[in-house]
Amino acid sequence: MADYAEKRGAERFPVGAQVTCSFASPVLEDFGPVKIKNISSHGVGLISPQFMDPGILLAIKLVNLAKNFSKMALVRVVHVTPQPGGTFLIGGNLDTPLTYDELSILVM
Repeated sequence: MADYAEKRGAERFPVGAQVTCSFASPVLEDFGPVKIKNISSHGVGLISPQFMDPGILLAIKLVNLAKNFSKMALVRVVHVTPQPGGTFLIGGNLDTPLTYDELSILVM
């Protein structure tokens, strides 16, 4: 069996008995890029060419190339509103709120 420890960028450590992974799920579809309409520390509005069922969990990547910033976030879809041109306004709650600094990077 290959020794994978040598290929890792950082050493891994065992966790304590109280540490758990409360959720794991595969991302089943890639909808491709969507447009961010608006954002707050607790939620995001997205314009998507695809309908998404309320209640689903999305993995999104927020990026500001000019500030060399990217962050993966989980969003629970709360509402879906059809828009002109066959697109959908997707409103969702962020699983973990953005910090003030992260929000500032995205809106300024």
